Amino acid sequence: MTDTQVTRLFGGPGCGKTTALLDRVDTLLDDDVEVNDILVVSYTRAAAAEIRERLAERLDCSPRALRGNVATMHAKAYELLNLSRGDVVGEKDKKEFCESYGLEFEDEYESSRRRSSRSTTMGNKLIATSQWLQRTRRDVADWYDVPFQWNVDEVRLPPDIDPNAQTGNKYTPTWPSSDERLDVPEAIRAWRKYKGDNGLVGFADMLERVKQRSLLPNVDYLVIDEFQDITTLQYEVYEEWKPHMENVLIAGDDDQVVYAWQGADPHLLLDEVGEDVILDTSYRLPSRILNVVNREIDHVTERQEKDFLPRKEGGRVEAVSSPSMYDLVRNIRATIEQDEDGDVMLLFRARYQMFQFMDEFISYGIPFQVLTDQRMWTDRFTDYVEAIERMENGEAINGLQARRLAEMLDSAAFGTGERDDLFDAIDERQEAEGVEDLTEMTVDESFVKDHAPFTPGLASAADMVRKVTNYQKRSLDAYVSGDYMDVDRSRVRVGTIHSAKGREADHVFVATDLTEKVVEQMAATIEHENPEGAKAFEESTNPVPCLTDNERRVFYVGMSRARERLVLLENLVDGAPTLPIDVLLHNELTERDLDDLMAEAQEPLAVQ
Repeated sequence: MTDTQVTRLFGGPGCGKTTALLDRVDTLLDDDVEVNDILVVSYTRAAAAEIRERLAERLDCSPRALRGNVATMHAKAYELLNLSRGDVVGEKDKKEFCESYGLEFEDEYESSRRRSSRSTTMGNKLIATSQWLQRTRRDVADWYDVPFQWNVDEVRLPPDIDPNAQTGNKYTPTWPSSDERLDVPEAIRAWRKYKGDNGLVGFADMLERVKQRSLLPNVDYLVIDEFQDITTLQYEVYEEWKPHMENVLIAGDDDQVVYAWQGADPHLLLDEVGEDVILDTSYRLPSRILNVVNREIDHVTERQEKDFLPRKEGGRVEAVSSPSMYDLVRNIRATIEQDEDGDVMLLFRARYQMFQFMDEFISYGIPFQVLTDQRMWTDRFTDYVEAIERMENGEAINGLQARRLAEMLDSAAFGTGERDDLFDAIDERQEAEGVEDLTEMTVDESFVKDHAPFTPGLASAADMVRKVTNYQKRSLDAYVSGDYMDVDRSRVRVGTIHSAKGREADHVFVATDLTEKVVEQMAATIEHENPEGAKAFEESTNPVPCLTDNERRVFYVGMSRARERLVLLENLVDGAPTLPIDVLLHNELTERDLDDLMAEAQEPLAVQ
């Protein structure tokens, strides 16, 4: 073991934190440290993939070659434990257990339902509680500490507050024999036994085993990005690894915690001891937007002050009260028509809200990407559309586009021929031309139609495609008959606030509507932060009278994606709990005029 040197790198939105982190890695490499002696850990797979690609570009190597050097902590645990895919808990396993235990469970992939409160379905809620207890290193008896609210008619509450409890404490409660409500600790233990009996491990189980067995990555230098989002369990793994390192760099922003509901604790970053480096300039936010997001986050009680400079003076901040989805679509259409080079991002608090917008937006034919795992104008889908467009215009297509046609055309396009014949022809042409990358090879229309004689034109492209979602088909149908065929597919992006982390756009629209699940979590935790706010919550939860620190950090992330223009949308989603803009900015209902409120918010805090 060595005396490990720890550096904390703080960076606000757009301050170039990841770039600074990679610069530190470059410095190590310049000092003759081998890349295999460095491990970079990021919180999500998407963030790890981005860092891997950026580091590979600097090192002039393949991102795949860096999979062992840049990973999530769970991926590293999976490797250290020598697990296989079949060892890991899947949705099927969760559903099987819940059905056997008599609990309702909503599969993550049940797109037909798209409920607003997946995690409040009892089976989902129980498994989420078990994971939360592991992540926060709590005992099963402490299940009631989870930031959920429980229905006393369905669940046995702790004996000190449950009217039906007889004797005992939270560790040894007793109940009448006629009480058939769910015993949460008993169900959690049954779930964990089910995993053990079937040789299954969840993500939290992996980290527990790595810590218990003191399994260490074979490196001398550890870099952890997004440190503010790590859980207590991940921190214990970090503490296990840290003494074996020569140097540790942790990078993060305590204001950008978006995974508190999973057990993330910003205090783990704030309380870690080390040399501090604070990045002092945002390369994203102009002054007016910076002033608004500073006002929003200033209500968080415990935070690291970061007095950073804006990218430039100016910027635009707008607020719209009670718009319809049609109003929002019209605003977006005007934006992409008036700013031909600007890109647009629309952010919602939950996926079901995003789908409500997509149902309205999709019929206008504007191509767009989705930041979550919902497939829309993906690279694969775009290759298919561009191939048909080019062939209709008499232009050659590249080999990858030809392969997309072979994969995605309906079998009717091949007539009496076989799909595999087109695949074989592409492989033979690639071998004959001696190219590794299919995009370096071109074929003409006749090459495709020799094997797929009924390849459609653009007007029928949606009718003749397979292996796509209903949304993709509808979008393509509208695209070919609309006025936006010249709009790049990457100009408009739609997602949840969580999916937008690390991203930015010129025009950012943020819907402030919450979900029942979020309000439930706030109601369960707000008393510790804001006793006055807790009283207000008892009187009314719609509109929401105040925000918890955790929820405030989530909206800070969403609002701070904007490079030129930020638009706040109050009361957009039908049936969703409303977060008024004055509560977002002042943490209380002020009943002030919205225009006056926004004009004041765009001024620096120190001026008032």
